[in-house]
Amino acid sequence: MIRQIAVIDPAVKTAETDCFNRLVMESPLPLTYHLPKIGGMDSLLGLHGELAGIIVLGSGSSVNDAEPWQLAMNQWLKPQMDKGVPTIGLCYGHQLIAHLFGAKVDFIFADKHKHLGFRTVSLKANRLWDNHAMDGELVVSHREQVVDCPTGFEIVGCSPEINVDALAHKSLPIWSFQS
Repeated sequence: MIRQIAVIDPAVKTAETDCFNRLVMESPLPLTYHLPKIGGMDSLLGLHGELAGIIVLGSGSSVNDAEPWQLAMNQWLKPQMDKGVPTIGLCYGHQLIAHLFGAKVDFIFADKHKHLGFRTVSLKANRLWDNHAMDGELVVSHREQVVDCPTGFEIVGCSPEINVDALAHKSLPIWSFQS
């Protein structure tokens, strides 16, 4: 069986191929690339071999849109996470994971403008980063945020602007980051 990491790009108009190419250069395992909105679900549904992990990237979509492509992707993704496939969510992926486990995702600002710029994020010690706490400045560009902590998770990252900047599941290998 081929061990592979599925990279899901929920792009609405333009694929994040630059991000994927960077991941390819760093990954010790083969990566597959999936565009559920642009290319449909066939590539995910047709995966053969053992999934060593899943990475869900950012998107201009909202997890609250409930579009058909999102529902199909969610129906594939949630069982993968439930059975323990290691998963990392970034930006939209962070919000999606929290949403799938019951958290609320809402606009950061009442007028729905984007939160742009830099912010310092504090990460608590976690096994994903060798149990060391750390702080770092990150570039940010998003309209929505995870409002509360989903059941079974703990908040492992926060900033003065965003209370739920990073999540880790308490028993499953699932992590997510807003930035």
